[in-house]
Amino acid sequence: MKKLLLLSFMILFFLLVKGQTTNDILNVLVGNNTVTQEQADSLRAEFAFKQQTSLPDKKFKIELELRPRTEYREGYKQLPNDTTSAAFFTSQRTRLSFSFVNEYKLAALLTLQDSRVWGQYESKNSTASVQIFEAWAEPYITENFSVRIGRQRLVYDNQRLFAENNWTLTGAVHDALNLRYNNSKVNADLAFAFNQTGEQTFGTYYKPPFSHYKFLAVNNIVYKLDKNWTITLLNTSDGFQSTANHKKTNYRFTDGGRLEYLNGSFYLTLSGYYQWGKNEKGVDLSAWYLQPELRYTAHNKFVARLGAELMSGTDTQSGGSKDHAFNALYGTAHSFNGSLDLFTRFPADLGNAGLINPYLFLIQPLGTKWELRADFHTFSLMENYYQNSKAIDKYLGFENDWLLSYKPNAYIKIDAGFSYALVTESMEILKKAAVGSHEHNPGFAFISVTFKPQLFGASFK
Repeated sequence: MKKLLLLSFMILFFLLVKGQTTNDILNVLVGNNTVTQEQADSLRAEFAFKQQTSLPDKKFKIELELRPRTEYREGYKQLPNDTTSAAFFTSQRTRLSFSFVNEYKLAALLTLQDSRVWGQYESKNSTASVQIFEAWAEPYITENFSVRIGRQRLVYDNQRLFAENNWTLTGAVHDALNLRYNNSKVNADLAFAFNQTGEQTFGTYYKPPFSHYKFLAVNNIVYKLDKNWTITLLNTSDGFQSTANHKKTNYRFTDGGRLEYLNGSFYLTLSGYYQWGKNEKGVDLSAWYLQPELRYTAHNKFVARLGAELMSGTDTQSGGSKDHAFNALYGTAHSFNGSLDLFTRFPADLGNAGLINPYLFLIQPLGTKWELRADFHTFSLMENYYQNSKAIDKYLGFENDWLLSYKPNAYIKIDAGFSYALVTESMEILKKAAVGSHEHNPGFAFISVTFKPQLFGASFK
């Protein structure tokens, strides 16, 4: 047995160094009377069995996502009034993804995307509209440590600060370098980005025709303390080029995280962040965010979530030179502040006055393929907002969102949603809507079909 083991190592050595086949090596050993024909046949059978039973470590996939969505808008993002009429249209997002994974060595992803509204382009128009949504490679330094380089999604925690923004037609990605470490207890990311408008000969002037960071650093750590407790730490710095001096960068820092407790049907969490440094305009910043939530999951999979979002704001007449309005960075508002998306640009949509948003989410599965969800929100300002030097009532209104989902198989998902709101005059003032808009109830409805089949998949050594 020891002799066979030694010969196995010898054969492996020759295979690696000489590039010979197993049969070639065994034939030489038999010819030199080093092993008997019986021993050679035994080794040949053993190597053949190991080759058949070893798992392939390379995987290649081609996946398609096709998502047409028809919307009826009469108060989406802005309040309707006597002169407005409802909007009705269909948008479509198409993605084609090519992914490759060589286990613990290399991963890569390329996603092509086309996003449009039906009728947006002339039928004979040949103008290209396909873009690169994601394009990254991720070499592995060790089994647990890798580096993802390129255009990628940065999705952390519950997506309050960093999200893929899947509701939007185009989604959200970042051009970044991301150091990633994962094991059974810890998941950690350290991502960096430095943006420029184009290739430069001198300097690093960056002023695109949209508001965007020049520098970004994100450190996200998720540590599982035990079977019940999990802690998440998220620290980020984003820098914006000063409008007064392009050689100066205003850095904003956001530090905090989340504590989670799960025990059977009950889940309790508290998330909190402190924001400091300077805002995009260079004003000193001191702001905060809190999100407590209690979730209960019944045996029939019914889910109830009760919580609140609290964002600090600035009382403009209280004096002081600091900005206290919390900015939700690059997260999604659609999942947190109602499907009507009345608040998506933070802190501008809140008039810098902050937000108090208690919520209740109820989710009821209807069999194995259907699910019904109802979300309830109330909105109030955290600080005073003034019109003609007079503080308005802080209560803004109530929103109710309904969503019915049907998933007939693994490739198709159909969502139908309806939302309405009861708003106050304060909401009208805050949104700078036409006088009397608060007397109209904003409404929104949509139906979306998502197709996500895997077109091709292969595993090989």
